[in-house]
Order: sequence, then C-alpha cells, then structure tokens
Amino acid sequence: MISARAANYSSLATRGGASTPAVFRSSGPGGRSSNSGHTATVFGCTGFLGRYVVNNLGKIGSQVITPYRGTDDERRHLKLMGDLGQIVQLRFDVRNDEQLVSCIKHSDTIFNLIGRNYPSLNFNLQQTHVDVPRKLARLAKELGVNKFVHVSALGANVDSPSEFLKTKALGEIAVREEFPEATIIRPSTMYGNEDKFWNRIGYYLKFGFVGLPVYNNGQTIMRPVYVGDVASAIAKTMKSDLAVGKTVELAGPRSYRYQDLIELFLDVTKRDPLVWYPPKFVAKRIADAMNLFMPFVQISRDEIERAYIDEVASREAGLLGFKDFGITPLTVEDTVLQYVALYRPPEFQRAPFEKDLKRYIESHQ
Repeated sequence: MISARAANYSSLATRGGASTPAVFRSSGPGGRSSNSGHTATVFGCTGFLGRYVVNNLGKIGSQVITPYRGTDDERRHLKLMGDLGQIVQLRFDVRNDEQLVSCIKHSDTIFNLIGRNYPSLNFNLQQTHVDVPRKLARLAKELGVNKFVHVSALGANVDSPSEFLKTKALGEIAVREEFPEATIIRPSTMYGNEDKFWNRIGYYLKFGFVGLPVYNNGQTIMRPVYVGDVASAIAKTMKSDLAVGKTVELAGPRSYRYQDLIELFLDVTKRDPLVWYPPKFVAKRIADAMNLFMPFVQISRDEIERAYIDEVASREAGLLGFKDFGITPLTVEDTVLQYVALYRPPEFQRAPFEKDLKRYIESHQ
C-alpha cells in the first residue's frame, strides 16, 4: 500500500532545453498513476515502434498525446497505456497545420516516429521522411517546444541506392535546419511481436508459394535490435538532456550474416523449407508481381535494395548509444523463441529448443 505521504509527494524541476526554461511539476511515487510533469506528443504512435514508446512514457506517469489518422482499431490499445486522462487521442491530417498545432502546443517533447517502407497513394517517401518532419520541427520550434526527437534509420545516407535510406538522411538534415537542438535516433532493424523481420520469414514459410527467398546469398550483415530496448532509450530522452542536439545510434549488440539468422529461425522452428537465392533483378520483379495481386504490399523494391546493404555503425564523432542511457540491449538468442514459436509445426509447439540454440551458438562463434 502506498503511504499518504508518498502519494502526495511532489517536486518542482526546471530544464532549459529551449529558448526559455520550462517548469515541470511531478507528483506521486512514480508509475502510471503518478504525474511525471511532462506532456509528450508521439507522431507515428500507431506504428510498430510507436506503441512501445507510448507505453514507456505512460508507465512513468507522462501525459501522452497520440495523434492518429486511421481507424479506431489502430489506436484503441494505446488508451490502456496510461492512467485515466493521460492518453489523449486526437485525429489529425498532416496537411492540416491547425490540427498539427493542436497536437503540439501543449507538449514539452515531440517524438516523430512517422515512417514508411514504401510510397503510398497519398504520400511518397520524400514527403513522408523529409517534408513532414520539416513541418513538425518548424511548428515545434515556433510553439516553443522544449525537445524534438526524430527517428531516422541506421545507415541513412544521402548517397544510398535505397530511396528509404536516402530520404531518411535528408530528413535528418531538414529537422536540424528547423530545430538545431533536435535529437536524431538511428535504430537498426527492429524485431518484436508485430515486426516485419521474423514475421516476414514466418509468413513465407506458412503461406508462401515459392519457398523462402534469401537475398544477397544471405551475406548481408545485420544488427537486429529488440524494439522494446529502442523504445526505452527514446523515452529516456524526454527526461534527460544527454542527447539534446546529438545523434543516437541504437543497434543490436551483435552482428550477424542474414544467412545465420535464417539458420537460427529454421533450427528453432524445426522447419526444412525450400531456400532459394534469387538475383536482385529477379527478386524485384517477383515483388512487383506479388504486390499487384495482394491487398497490401508484402515487400517493396526498396526493401529488396536494402537487403543488399550492410548495417554498420557510422564513423561520426560524438554518437551516443545504449550504453549512454544505461541500457543493456537483448540479443537475438535471448528472445528468438518468444517471437518465432508460433511458426513451429503443431507437433513441435512445446518441444525444447535449448539444444538447438546451443548448437547454433557453438557453430557461429
């Protein structure tokens, strides 16, 4: 039971991340039923990473504004991530400046998680990754917001053959032009319950008609990172000034060849599918054909292009990482069964996996 003294405890703190110091009043012992004194807006809250960021903010008692533009089914789960009245859901159109101002003006921290793997009928990648972040950063600066946190991608480069990585790099430049003190977050490939990493492999195994395609002969270097670790680091930027005006790269603790990750997946799920290695131009044409007949894009041409690009850390000076936030990220081996078990055949659902994992680790040391 929480004592009356602890429940009524409050503190006053000032932080000068903007042109004028902001005052934040926190109350309560901590947790979802407390008040951290912070109000944050999370654009892209209904996405894969967004739900984890909202949960991390909500569990420390922050009020979180969650702008959305989809259906109620896409945002209702966010309501449970904070106490009564702490999750404020506002419908918005990114082309409507008045609605954007309503989403931003009461917040001291803005998180921009908006991103897309492929262009849609409404927005191309230039608009999604460059124009929208620039507008959000500009409005945040004009409204006196204390902090702006922008999520980019590991490997973002204006000279990249991938349009995704190229526009992500241009988006970083646009944000810093409008909001120089912005924090840039560059995560590597993320995995979790709702990911498009393990789940894409599993989809090919359960529903694919052409076996399991492996691009670049499986030689691409990857550094998968657990989405919960990335969200935890992002949420910590709200209360800490450590990353103001800096770039944070959040990559997994180990590097893998994609082929090694495929082998781990197949060992743990106890499957033996047809694995084939299509050339890049063939893979892109197959992707085009699949997407013509599917209601949603399964894999885009640009995602195949990225499958040929290694995930490596930048050589820029002054980069921050998990260690600076006191986070020890989970490894793929720590979590693999949790996210791939559903792709096991029924007869192996409860089969032990420790020997398979041990054999994999010993053969890849």
